[in-house]
Amino acid sequence: MGIFTISVIKMLSFSTVQANRSIMVIAHRGANDKAPEETMPAYKIAVQEKANYIEMDLRETKDNQLVLMHDPTIDRTTNGKGEVNQYRLQELKKFDAGSWFNQKYKNERIITLEELINHFGSKTNYFIETRLVDHKLKMEKTLVEILNRKGLIQKHKVIIESFSAMSLKRIHDINDNIPLVQLILCKNQKDITAEKINQWKKYAIGIGLSSDLVNQSLINNLHQNHLKVYPFFFNTQTELAEQKRVIKDGADGVFTNHINDTQSLLK
Repeated sequence: MGIFTISVIKMLSFSTVQANRSIMVIAHRGANDKAPEETMPAYKIAVQEKANYIEMDLRETKDNQLVLMHDPTIDRTTNGKGEVNQYRLQELKKFDAGSWFNQKYKNERIITLEELINHFGSKTNYFIETRLVDHKLKMEKTLVEILNRKGLIQKHKVIIESFSAMSLKRIHDINDNIPLVQLILCKNQKDITAEKINQWKKYAIGIGLSSDLVNQSLINNLHQNHLKVYPFFFNTQTELAEQKRVIKDGADGVFTNHINDTQSLLK
């Protein structure tokens, strides 16, 4: 059998795998390779490029507003400095959240979750990350109130993710109709014990974890425990190759920093 024939068989095999199941393309912080992360332009591009979900991180302001920001501080992605929760929303709105990425995005502003939802409504799906605020459960009630008011829970347009099991469980205390994904950081697969899996599946529909930990055996184990698998990628340079591998191994979706490249894998 020639090398060309083997390559064709491998390509067909990969395509067949994709044809038999739906792979979720999750736009990590929006289209963050084409526009400043977690800003309106990044999400507009992600929706235009037909990502299945747009992903965002929540931070709470001093006046208890939920804004989209990955870091605890505004230093990296604005021209300001300091922690998000030191500022009121009106104060945060004064900072430039776009120039650091490209001058054409000068004067883009930090946006609230509600502003994002007001713009897109139910035209897209939302993958929302919660976290503790000063080590306390604070944002969950406000978040669920917003999602309820906008009708997104009833329309099954939202998944909530978190590294905090406390936060996820609090979400379900308020509304147990919201699907949850437990994010985990582990050094190796040995840390993913049967005991932990049994705990996760009591409240979560899936697990989000580094692609470094993912292989077919782990995915099969999690699937047998009725948990979906959503890898994320720390190395954007190897992301596409890693995505191809984990998708072939059975991942249910991927957090992508390059939407079009990921979609090309699934054609």
